[in-house]
Amino acid sequence: MAGLLLSQLVKIADKLYPFELAEPWDNVGIQIGDPGRTIERIAFSLDPSVGTLDFASQNLCTLLITHHPVLLEPITNLVTTQYQARILVHAARLGIDILSLHTNFDAAPGGLNDHLARLMELREVRVPDNAGCARVGLLPFPVSLENFAERLSEIFQVNTIRLIRSRNKPVERVFCVSGSGMSYLPQAVSSGADVMVTGDVRYHAAIEALSAGIPIIDCGHFHLEKMSPQVMATAFCEALSELEGEVECIQCEEEKDPFLQWKILDNK
Repeated sequence: MAGLLLSQLVKIADKLYPFELAEPWDNVGIQIGDPGRTIERIAFSLDPSVGTLDFASQNLCTLLITHHPVLLEPITNLVTTQYQARILVHAARLGIDILSLHTNFDAAPGGLNDHLARLMELREVRVPDNAGCARVGLLPFPVSLENFAERLSEIFQVNTIRLIRSRNKPVERVFCVSGSGMSYLPQAVSSGADVMVTGDVRYHAAIEALSAGIPIIDCGHFHLEKMSPQVMATAFCEALSELEGEVECIQCEEEKDPFLQWKILDNK
């Protein structure tokens, strides 16, 4: 198997999910690695973690492509008592490079939020003004907020969905943004959406949404992004099939939502 240089794979990533689409605060691209290294097997995961690095190593992969980056803020040393340093040191020990595609993957045509829109069967999908990572589109027909939430529970295979609403009107125009998307609340309101679908909704953001009059469906960060490895791997495999170098793509399917659903029973 001939493989391709890491630098060549970065160019493929940039063509699929242009780095220029990343948010200014983001850190996309190589997190650790040698651009001149030949890569023959790639693992894809949502997060860079000890577990996903071990998965890559066990499958003889020398590159891990993740959605979430290792580093969002500068660090001054690599001391393994710090989480980010521990990941980078573990990657170095295993000889695995890490390439992260974050908000550029969220925003790009054919990226994560286009995939979410397809799963929700939205029509007339467009990128909202000043909200590159989000999408807005129409459901096939209006439904109640509760029925739509139940449908999302089935689509994303999540048992618990949080609703924030002050009214109970049918919804048709949907504003969706993967991960933690409440910074896009003003854009969701201005888009005329009947509901916003996102994750990681904090208390004060929920209060703000109630004041703005737009319902929110919080499906959870993990459940809105857990399909990232599959989407990225499929796109890379298609792009790689057109090149001479042979590179195998493997999806990590072992990641789980870090939040457990815990029910406390009253035995009184």
